[in-house]
Amino acid sequence: MDKHNRAARGMRHETSGGALGSLLALPFDLIAGYLVGLLAPVAALAAIVGGIYLLTRKVPFLSHTWPDEEGGQHLSLKLMPPDEAQAAFVREKERIGADLNAMSAEIKALAEQAKTSVSKED
Repeated sequence: MDKHNRAARGMRHETSGGALGSLLALPFDLIAGYLVGLLAPVAALAAIVGGIYLLTRKVPFLSHTWPDEEGGQHLSLKLMPPDEAQAAFVREKERIGADLNAMSAEIKALAEQAKTSVSKED
């Protein structure tokens, strides 16, 4: 009767490792929850893209538009054939890479400037 009560309350059986099993279950559950939290949004996006592709034979492509006359920047979502999307991805990757390189150089210059100003104060 006691075995049935434990199972009904969700308690683990005595052969599950006892205190050590309970202690090791916490990191395992934490890691499992972390991985599910990372993979669930990716799986959801893949399912959405796959569904759109099955319905339209086109893939969604998110692109950045340049500032308009009011100075605002926007993202646009376009449906395009997979080969066009691949070419657009390469173009966007090169453009973003150039922007990131420029920002990286600027950050390095600021860090160097901060180092020299600190060393002058000493």
